[in-house]
Amino acid sequence: MEIEFLREFIVLSETCSFQDASERLYITNSTLSKHIQKMEAELGHPLFERSTRKVTLTEMGRILQKNASEILTQYDETLIQMNKEAAKATNTLSVAFTNTTSRYGVLDAILAFKQKYPDVNLQIAELEGPPQKSTFIDRQAEFIFASDKGWATKDITHQIFAKEEVVLVTSEENPLAQKSILSLSEIAEEQLLLPDRAFLQDLLFGACTNAGFTPKVRMYTNNTQTAFLLAANNYASAIFPRACLEEYTGDKKIHAVAFYPAITFEVYMLYMANKPFSAAGELFF
Repeated sequence: MEIEFLREFIVLSETCSFQDASERLYITNSTLSKHIQKMEAELGHPLFERSTRKVTLTEMGRILQKNASEILTQYDETLIQMNKEAAKATNTLSVAFTNTTSRYGVLDAILAFKQKYPDVNLQIAELEGPPQKSTFIDRQAEFIFASDKGWATKDITHQIFAKEEVVLVTSEENPLAQKSILSLSEIAEEQLLLPDRAFLQDLLFGACTNAGFTPKVRMYTNNTQTAFLLAANNYASAIFPRACLEEYTGDKKIHAVAFYPAITFEVYMLYMANKPFSAAGELFF
């Protein structure tokens, strides 16, 4: 019997409705019905009595219901033990991230993996600049987290790990701080502080160009504390990722205003497209 069928049986026995159970399981009503029928055929007993309005458990269904949760618990615990043994055999996993991505949950994900598989020799590297293909080829990293996938080739693929928006950060004395949301055209005359990152500059300049103006940049910096201190003191307004706000420790208050349409970017997890993962890499993926 497929283990997922047993999970579906438990949900159906709780809801007593194919419609409610299929919605909770994110499968179609007909798919759920076919899976239950396969279970019944394999076990040799009907598990539910069906009517036009609801389903009820048969006596055999109630016997299975009493044991199903314990069966699944044992299965899940066995799978965890097997994964841990697999991790022991692989020993090493190398993961790298660019220094701009650590604030987006990357380190949390890496450390959660280490806690789950403590026997894996986990090697972590922080990259100062954009990652290079050689980092993969030389096995310096099996996975790299980066905000820019523009350098990737056909040999390197990716998936989105996180999504972030950029906001206007300004002094509470600035009239723009009173807005709940901004269109880009409203900052056409504003003096701006921008991140000194190529992919963010391309993103922001492209958005401003589409809005019909060229941004008036007063300064570029990657130091968020510097940018927000200057913004708090009315030197200029900053356009930075929202997550950076947590790093501000100044006395003067700053205010963040979102743009509409939203200006967003992604954090990617990159890896070799045609090269199989190590066993530890498979667990991490």
